[in-house]
Amino acid sequence: MVLTPEAGPSVARRSGSVERPRAVPRQDTRSYRRLSGTDIDQAMAFFTSDYDLKAPVIRRTRPDTLWDFAGVTDERMSLRTSRFGVDLRSQSQSDDVIVAWLRSGSSTITFKGRSVDLAQGVPMVLPSELYDLHHRDIGLNLVHLDRTFLTDLVGDETFAFEPLERPDPEGLRVWQETVRRHSSTWLQVDNELSAIARRDIAEAFATAAVRAFPRRTTWRAAVSGTGPEHQRLRRALDYVHAHAREPIGTPEIAVAAGLSPRGLQQSLRRHLDQTPGELLRSVRLDGAREDLRRAERDETSVADIARGWGFGHLGRFSAAFRSRFGELPSDTLRSRLRR
Repeated sequence: MVLTPEAGPSVARRSGSVERPRAVPRQDTRSYRRLSGTDIDQAMAFFTSDYDLKAPVIRRTRPDTLWDFAGVTDERMSLRTSRFGVDLRSQSQSDDVIVAWLRSGSSTITFKGRSVDLAQGVPMVLPSELYDLHHRDIGLNLVHLDRTFLTDLVGDETFAFEPLERPDPEGLRVWQETVRRHSSTWLQVDNELSAIARRDIAEAFATAAVRAFPRRTTWRAAVSGTGPEHQRLRRALDYVHAHAREPIGTPEIAVAAGLSPRGLQQSLRRHLDQTPGELLRSVRLDGAREDLRRAERDETSVADIARGWGFGHLGRFSAAFRSRFGELPSDTLRSRLRR
């Protein structure tokens, strides 16, 4: 899907020219920008400024270099599309949360020693920290979400996505459905949108992103080191986070890590100051809290979510939840339903 603003027939695309921003009604805070041309220096002046490209290296891939950009932006969200017919290597980072997917060409993102190729039509969250990029004749769609807006919506100022992870099939379906349902409305800049309508669309994209993309797990930074014990402990943590809803315990976690139950207990105590049971309960409480925050109106109860995360006794679940998060699970659920 090409995220192209529908600005009417008055917008022309002239080779080597830069279009002026088109005004929208004063009550509508969206701004529209469309640029196109064949001048590489002009293109780089724009992309370097708008995407904070650092030390870009460019090589022509054809005699005539075509480029264009279009975007519709307000204070919460921006839908953008760009095309750049060159081989570009650079570094970049952004304060926004950026979801990107290819329409054409190829792109490789390298972050902390890991390189991932973008797949056409498959969205991915770009790193928020400095990363390397290699674009080749790209057509690229992007959704920018204001980071503060997203963390306020989730209710967790530490919320972050795990970068360079693709959504599972259900997450991909949710994301694509949101793009199909709301993009055309957002991009019709000649039709004024109310403040409520703009917020609803931005919330729909933010909610779809939360459902589609894995959250960055804080435990990844908690285990430092590259030795065999660190690798086994990471396998244990991977297993717990992947299977926390299932009836697992110390024996299953130890087998997944390649450790004896005693070895698992010693490793967790040494590096995380936790027992296997404390680790499992912590992960389950985090998962239950996330489900309570994302619950749909009138469709979920605290008891249902508690049972889904392996808590058979509602009173003990509520006490553990309050001890960890400072509020009862029913308060967390009500705060979601009031939004």
